[in-house]
Amino acid sequence: MDCTLAQVKIRNNMFVKHFVRFNTREELDDYDVIEFFDIVQSVVPAKLVTGLDVENSERVEVDVLIYEEEDEDGPIFIHEIILEEEITEEEGNRISDALIEEFPDQDPFTFEASIEV
Repeated sequence: MDCTLAQVKIRNNMFVKHFVRFNTREELDDYDVIEFFDIVQSVVPAKLVTGLDVENSERVEVDVLIYEEEDEDGPIFIHEIILEEEITEEEGNRISDALIEEFPDQDPFTFEASIEV
């Protein structure tokens, strides 16, 4: 399916991408990926990005992107949700608190959110 995503904007000749990331040392299983998405959706439902299915001209929801990087301590599994706009500090804290509660065994983990500078 070809999608044109609304999350990439151009400002002052620069691309802007808003996101939240849940970075873990172990890859999340499907259930936990859904739980991460549900937590973000429960805090910022209006900020989740949607795409356009070019063939059917219908809006579609974009879910969690998962990719892997590595540092000196080993692999890092990055679970990323693209957003329409930046989240506030309060929204980020609410998401982070919910992740701590829902994923006590994912220690250590990091939660990141994009900011515009």
